[in-house]
Amino acid sequence: MRNLFSFDTLMTPAFIHVVYGLGIAVAVLAGVGSILGGSIVKGLLIIVVGPIFVRVGCEVLIVLFHINDHLAAIRAGKNI
Repeated sequence: MRNLFSFDTLMTPAFIHVVYGLGIAVAVLAGVGSILGGSIVKGLLIIVVGPIFVRVGCEVLIVLFHINDHLAAIRAGKNI
């Protein structure tokens, strides 16, 4: 319980996988909705490009958390 209030351990990296899955689902559903709305090319583009943008965004978050881990190790004087 102490870790929950001390912010020594970050919980967000565990949720990035959930955000990634939800982002892909939203992109695919938006693409299907666009196809059903009459814009086939736009819908296919959303289905193909949407998950790529979601992946890049999640990877950026992961890199930021890795930078934080490395900076914490440097501050503690540990080898990475």
